[in-house]
Amino acid sequence: MYSDLEVLIPPSEVSGFSIILKSRLNPDEYGEVQGSVCNDYDYKLEAEADKDGKVIIEVHRNEYDLSLIDPKVFDRKDMADYPFTQDVFKAGSWKAVRTFSELIPGFKDVDKESIFSQIGSFKFTLYFLKKTYSDKDVERFCYRTFAANNRKTWLDKYGGIKVFRDDFRVRPYGEAKGTSFDWLGLGARKAQSPASVAKAGGGYRVNPDNVAGSVRISRLVNVSFEDKSSREGLQENKVFLVFSKLLSGIISVFEQDRAHVAYVLNEFYQRKNAAAIQQKEAEELANRILGGSEEDSEFTGKEGESSDSPPKTDNEIVLAQAYRDKSEENERLRDEQKVLRGMASSGIIMASFSHDLSRLHSALGDRVTNLKEIIKNLIPEDDFKEVEKRKNPYVLMDRMCGHDSKLRNWLKFSLGAARKDKRNRRLILLQEYLKNLHYDWEPVFDERRIRFTFKADSDVGIRAFEIDLDSIFNNLIVNSVDAFSTSKIDRDREISIVAIKDSRNLVVEYSDTGPGLSEDIVNREEVFKPLFTTKRNQHTGDEEGTGLGMWLIKSIVEENGGEVLLLHPDEGFSIRFIFPNLKK
Repeated sequence: MYSDLEVLIPPSEVSGFSIILKSRLNPDEYGEVQGSVCNDYDYKLEAEADKDGKVIIEVHRNEYDLSLIDPKVFDRKDMADYPFTQDVFKAGSWKAVRTFSELIPGFKDVDKESIFSQIGSFKFTLYFLKKTYSDKDVERFCYRTFAANNRKTWLDKYGGIKVFRDDFRVRPYGEAKGTSFDWLGLGARKAQSPASVAKAGGGYRVNPDNVAGSVRISRLVNVSFEDKSSREGLQENKVFLVFSKLLSGIISVFEQDRAHVAYVLNEFYQRKNAAAIQQKEAEELANRILGGSEEDSEFTGKEGESSDSPPKTDNEIVLAQAYRDKSEENERLRDEQKVLRGMASSGIIMASFSHDLSRLHSALGDRVTNLKEIIKNLIPEDDFKEVEKRKNPYVLMDRMCGHDSKLRNWLKFSLGAARKDKRNRRLILLQEYLKNLHYDWEPVFDERRIRFTFKADSDVGIRAFEIDLDSIFNNLIVNSVDAFSTSKIDRDREISIVAIKDSRNLVVEYSDTGPGLSEDIVNREEVFKPLFTTKRNQHTGDEEGTGLGMWLIKSIVEENGGEVLLLHPDEGFSIRFIFPNLKK
């Protein structure tokens, strides 16, 4: 019978009303119907948003046993600032204030309907509970112990993020085993970025099976949240979809906190135990070299094994250390390879159809013009002077001719990017290269009213793969063109590239007069992380684009020995590349 009342039970944080059942026959078996209470959590997040788009977020840490944490951890540079200081850890919680636009960076720039102002105030509570842990996890992350079975049972019954409107449950959100259990799409976020919690560079995303919580809205202040005609849930209109992304942004505050703490604790553990770890790795590597089995080929060995036998030679220690470094590097490269494999597939498809596309490129040239001449001989153009444009075949053919011209330009650009000679390392003179770059992009610049200028002396060059330079500048130009299209600032559209060489370095500076990087990006260096993007769908708030452009740019520059610097111009966007001036 209690299960039938679940829809009426308010979340435990609300005390507006209570439900009490009484029975004269069985007075001990009835009483107040309690909402779910969770005290055994690892993290708790409480967020309260006001009507002006400001969110006060409080994060409670309950995952760590402070008695296990070495005080020297807090001497590290990456633990010196709020909210990672020792005092904050002892307090158990910390607060932050974020705006809606900071939680969904980039959406404000494309928000033409003021969706943020339509959301209204709300409250959000999230609990995170991991279901299990190992002894090694306790050593590395200083976890406090808990009863895993109890947690699993509680999550199975109360897991999921529920929605309450005026303290009444709105189904089916967060319904166990229902299609709307993961209505925020946390599982998809996890699949897109499956990084472990301690991974260098971040990227950790929470699993939907490890969270519970409640979202509290009201008919009075959240008037844009409309019921479906079936009364089962809310209409997934623009406001609701952006609201969902907003909740994901709030969740990311907790994710970033947990990931940072885990990374620091893991790094501290690795350095503190470096000598023992290196000795074990060197010994296992030596055993493998002397005839160990294939299944023990990983120098890390089997968990739980130990040996007091020291490595035989210093060379073995050096080899083990080198192997570890190489393994970490290989893991990073494998992650990058997964991303690049998908991009390479598109290039392979383009190359495979290059012959057919070349024929199509040629055919697009005169087909409409020839058709127009044939029709003129049958029906004079003057016969359609009084016909409205949408029914005038000559007007329609002129439009087709314009579309063919755009398609020819893009085919020419795409086919040129796949040329084999661009995949050979050679000395590239930048003045000639930038002239060709301008020629390739000129139709787009003319159509979008963009002025492109470049400056480079005739002897300024770089030894590189031309396809790498294409990746750098084409990605930057695509970003600029997109930024001009969505910019709310009325000023001349200009793109400029300047290359200067001295005795030590080659400096290349790219700039545009667009809106620049979004002010909602708290840490500007995040633009170089893979999958990071501020391009948002204006209707749903979903991320658009690959989020790989700036990451590719930084990777290519660094692979060529260069350095990337984001500049701070008074207006627009500007970035500088510094390459060593190699003589050969």
